Amino acid sequence: MEELHQAHRLGVVLINTGSPDAPTPEAVRAYLETFLMDDHIRPLPKPFWRAILNHMILPKRSVASAEKYRSIWTDEGSPLVATGGSLAKKVEMLMRDAQGASSWRAALTEAGLQDAASPLVRQAMLYGSPSLPVTLAELRDAGCSELVIIPLYPQSAFSTTAAALDGAYRALDKLDWSPRVLTVESYGMNVAYLDAVAASISSAGYNPASDYLLLSFHAVPLPDIDRGDTYSQQVGASSQEIARRLGAASGTWGIAYQSPFEDGRRWTGPFTKRVIAQVAHESTRRLVVCCPGFSVDCLETLYDVEQVFRGLFLEARGSQRGDDFLYVPCLDDADEHARMLAHVVTTSLARDDE
Repeated sequence: MEELHQAHRLGVVLINTGSPDAPTPEAVRAYLETFLMDDHIRPLPKPFWRAILNHMILPKRSVASAEKYRSIWTDEGSPLVATGGSLAKKVEMLMRDAQGASSWRAALTEAGLQDAASPLVRQAMLYGSPSLPVTLAELRDAGCSELVIIPLYPQSAFSTTAAALDGAYRALDKLDWSPRVLTVESYGMNVAYLDAVAASISSAGYNPASDYLLLSFHAVPLPDIDRGDTYSQQVGASSQEIARRLGAASGTWGIAYQSPFEDGRRWTGPFTKRVIAQVAHESTRRLVVCCPGFSVDCLETLYDVEQVFRGLFLEARGSQRGDDFLYVPCLDDADEHARMLAHVVTTSLARDDE
């Protein structure tokens, strides 16, 4: 990566997957079509896959997904977008306050950016709003000549991180803008991230002596793993460190994968649904579920975990006790999450200068 040069302002872009603009079939269909047609996502050549989407998948899925989105929608709109915007503001404030500015200025000095103005931090969605082109144009117009781009996927994958970074570079090309760019491709072994996740699980009430901890990550296609994607290795390494910090003994915690897309491909497993059923039948421990690969709560956590997985577990165990199942929210816009991301930015700048 070419060394960052002296500039007027640095922009930080926090990229997430995205959300429909509204919990309606029309908005969900528009979102899903863009998402599922991405070259990093679609399993077939464009003409064939587009035909399958338009005639077989989208008509039904857009209606079903809209109903799910309605169950989690808030007065502020999509939870992912609203919370992600709050997180970006907190990161920016941290990098501007007295303590944050001190470490920020130290990183700037090491990177040769002593005269840079206060940084701007914005969220952007790969699919949906606020879009990458709009967000990047805002940073350009605000005088940013340097960018730090962070896909909010702690463990990188072809279908997430690579898609987000490719989307960012395509947007820059369309804007005909060539700032200096530093990318953060993963941070799943960053000490601040691991500490924050472990602390969130502990604060939620996890007891290693009596609970079973399930760390549930988004599944990825096995063909991607066969082509060299190290996602599952990263998941394993992060999970081991999280479990170690919590004092979780072998046999009292596990890893699972959720949200595989039914497109005929094989996906990373074991699937979360199956592990939940197994724990319900084979253990009397309370089930504690955390999703460390999701930075902000979204449909896959607020609906799939809190509603579907909770119901499956309680039904399989034959329990009426809602407290037999505990979901640990994502780091969301917690101060610890904001501090961690600010730390990722400053350490990335320092590392780039080495």
